[in-house]
Amino acid sequence: MIHAKPLYFFIERYLAAYADELRSFIRAILNDAEVEVTGYDGRAPVVLALAAGKSYREKRSVAVSEVSP
Repeated sequence: MIHAKPLYFFIERYLAAYADELRSFIRAILNDAEVEVTGYDGRAPVVLALAAGKSYREKRSVAVSEVSP
């Protein structure tokens, strides 16, 4: 069994993923290509979090359509 101190801070956990996304974005700019990650990719988890928060506050199921047009 391997033991290690877990990475608690968000940036520490996902640093490699952020670096990969940034490299991909720079590559797209330099090569005049489409980006791999779109605004939708960033928006979708925010909408889900908003629905989850509303569900928690109102103690009921909340459809994503209630928090996003």
